[in-house]
Amino acid sequence: MRYDTKITFYKDNGTGYDPRTSKHIHKLISWYKWANVTDLSTKKQVELLGGIKQGTKTVRLSSKINEKWDYLTIADDPTHYRFNSSVKVLKGFAMIVGQDNG
Repeated sequence: MRYDTKITFYKDNGTGYDPRTSKHIHKLISWYKWANVTDLSTKKQVELLGGIKQGTKTVRLSSKINEKWDYLTIADDPTHYRFNSSVKVLKGFAMIVGQDNG
């Protein structure tokens, strides 16, 4: 299996509230990993998710991500994906992600 797609993980590390400006301070942290990304088939979507969802993908990594993350992007595309579920595999780690509509 080729890990040929760059996956960038993002975490909003909010640092608090600034009373002088009356705004919340956000600091976005990002890091990337190489993964194998495929579209989730219609049959598998119904089996695993109970229905068909637009923009669902399977992301396979060489190891599990231990860091907390809020969303990810695939191959520097601006579309945000959120975690749906994980899949048991023999080697590495696989997860199902879906497009974030918010």
